[in-house]
Formats: sequence, C-alpha cells, structure tokens
Amino acid sequence: IGDSFGSMANMDPILSPVPAEALVNSKLLQIYRGNIVPALCEEGDDGNYGSTAVQDVHVLQTMSTRIYYGLFVAESKFRSETEKATKLIEAGDRDGLMDFITKADVEAKNIQRVILKSRTFSQNISAGEDGQLAPLLSKGTTYKIKPEYIGTVFRDYIMPLTKEVEVEYLLKRLRKEREDPPAKRQKTNGE
Repeated sequence: IGDSFGSMANMDPILSPVPAEALVNSKLLQIYRGNIVPALCEEGDDGNYGSTAVQDVHVLQTMSTRIYYGLFVAESKFRSETEKATKLIEAGDRDGLMDFITKADVEAKNIQRVILKSRTFSQNISAGEDGQLAPLLSKGTTYKIKPEYIGTVFRDYIMPLTKEVEVEYLLKRLRKEREDPPAKRQKTNGE
C-alpha cells in the first residue's frame, strides 16, 4: 500500500495554483445570509440554534464544494481546447473566457435536474399503504420548500459563482506554465 500512495506523491498536480481571486466563500456567505436564508425561513426564533448552525455549515460546505468543482471543469476545458483558451487568457478577455466556459444547453438541463431533485426530496410525505415504495404525486402534493426556488438559487447564485471561479482560475492559469515549464517539471520529477 505504501508504494501505491508513495508513487502518487510524484504525480503532477491536476490543477494549477488557485489564485485568491477565485476564492468566493465570503460572497457565498453574503448571498446565503442575505438572500437564501430569508427566502427559505419564516421570520422568528425557533430556539434551535445548535441544529440550525450545524445545518447552515453543512449547506454552505455543500454549495462551496459544488462551486469549487468548477476549478476542475475549467482545467478540463483548458486542456481540451488549450490553444483557444490560451489566446483568451493572454488577451485577458474575461467575456471571451465566460463564453468559452458557458454551455447554455447544459446549464438549462442542470437547472431542470435540480428542480426535479428538489421536487423529489422536499415532498411532504404522509403514511403510505402497505408495499408502497414511493409517494404518489398528485395535485395535492405539498413541499417543504418550493422546488422552483431551489432552481432559482442554482441559476442565480451557484452557477454564476462557479463561473466566476472558473474565469478567475483561467486568467491565472498560464502563470504556473511560465514559472515552471513542463520540460523543467519533468526533470525535477525524475522522468
């Protein structure tokens, strides 16, 4: 086992260094406190401070993880169209990079998927009949939260922050290449 993990230490990192400009946690926290929580929660104090704090941290970590997956997406897009991406990066073309990373059809499908998952997992479920494995949908189906709002959160907050992370990462993507060209890296890794 030691050799297996030891050999991983000699691998090149997947990502280039992540610039500070690509870190959006403070923006996410501001959006969460100022927009998302007020839209989801009723006014007042239910006294559940501990469990609320735990859930807030869990939700923020989940959203942050989803946003930072954008770093890997940006790297993949860079590697699949290196020449095009390099030209945009060297020109400092933020709008061009935004167009480069944006796939409107994929985004629309992802928003629909988020709404469908929200409909599935936020249903108020009453007792079922013997052998019933799933709730029956009807016009009377109610939800703990509005599924369409979760789609809106994804569209208006999560996706834009993810794309901001991707663009900021790409704008600095070539910095590592200039400082440490691939030929030099191979020599230092003993290849």
